[in-house]
Amino acid sequence: MVEIEPLKGYTYNLEKVGNISNVISPPWDVIDSEYEKKLKLLSPYNIINLISKNENPQEVFQKFNKWIKEKIIIEDESDCFYFMKHTFLVDNKQMERNGIFALLKLETFEKGNIIPHERIFEKYKVNRYKLIEKCRANFSPVFMLYQDNNFIFENEIKKLNGEIKGTINNEIFSFGKIKDKNKIEIIKNIFKDKKLIIADGHHRYNAALHFYLDNPTPSAGKVLVFLVNIESPDLLILPTHRYVIEDISFFKKKQLIEKFFEIQKVPSLFEMIKKMEQFQDSHCFGVYDNGEFFVLILKEKEIIKKIAEKHSENWSELDTVILHEFIFPEIFEIKNNEFFFHISPEYLINGREKRKKGIIFFLNPIKKEQFLKICFCGEVMPQKSTYFYPKVPSGLVIYKFNS
Repeated sequence: MVEIEPLKGYTYNLEKVGNISNVISPPWDVIDSEYEKKLKLLSPYNIINLISKNENPQEVFQKFNKWIKEKIIIEDESDCFYFMKHTFLVDNKQMERNGIFALLKLETFEKGNIIPHERIFEKYKVNRYKLIEKCRANFSPVFMLYQDNNFIFENEIKKLNGEIKGTINNEIFSFGKIKDKNKIEIIKNIFKDKKLIIADGHHRYNAALHFYLDNPTPSAGKVLVFLVNIESPDLLILPTHRYVIEDISFFKKKQLIEKFFEIQKVPSLFEMIKKMEQFQDSHCFGVYDNGEFFVLILKEKEIIKKIAEKHSENWSELDTVILHEFIFPEIFEIKNNEFFFHISPEYLINGREKRKKGIIFFLNPIKKEQFLKICFCGEVMPQKSTYFYPKVPSGLVIYKFNS
């Protein structure tokens, strides 16, 4: 189905940069300006200097090649797969995610082997395209999912011990290489009958694919990926909430909202989240406007039937779909999809308090079963419908190609 292969990756020279924790970062699209400043203070060689959307591609190209010349980053001597064991806490429970970095042969989605799950923003795809075009490199992997109900491959990774250890956002990781040629062939064969779902990195994959279609050379026809088993119990999908910064008011639309939703006012963020969890199977949304919290519970199911006239029932049942296809355009008359997205309710509330306008909409997480149904029926969700936690660190391995 898909073709993966090892690579001679570029990795940080720890003799030059010291602690690996100081030079890696989350993906570019979850880093705001304040966090970017903090990362740059950790080290002048932090990968954020190469992946930030605020960086000029020409300057990134010069910086990248300077780092190579100064041996800040060095190319491995032989082809290998790279593995990572990522340990983190959720509600005081320790969890571990295991996967490998590899090269994936790029394919169009029409072939059905690479499956996207959400829409993209064209401007961000263009931003990543320009970076690839100038640097001829992948600085961050595309996070992809495969299915293995028997956990055979994942259990093998668990047995490995990474020689490089570090931390990111209170998460612990160990990182190492799989160099044995026999093991490399076994891994390649394991994935030949797999389909892959893009979990995170739709803009990166689309940018890499379109660059390859514009420049059809063998080395441009591959993209750096990180592969994880979707059946892993430690694979978490969190909701991404929306802050609509437009000058709109929940209170002005309350009478219209009551036609379709039961409205419950709650005293706090904690109570809102608790209530949303209670009604997570009933199409429930949280709302924050002007210091007040509300919970909306769908009572008019005809909304879903109307959406389903043009889409599958599974797609129409998604809360993000109801939000984007009905609440935003029909109730609040919001026509664009430019929102501020974040997984932290507190972060968005602080932003709303500073700007003194707009509404925040909170969502329950999509269930894994829902996610898979949508993926395999060939439909894509609205942008930022999922947040696979934790994010895969950028900077552990870089793919540089020649074309």
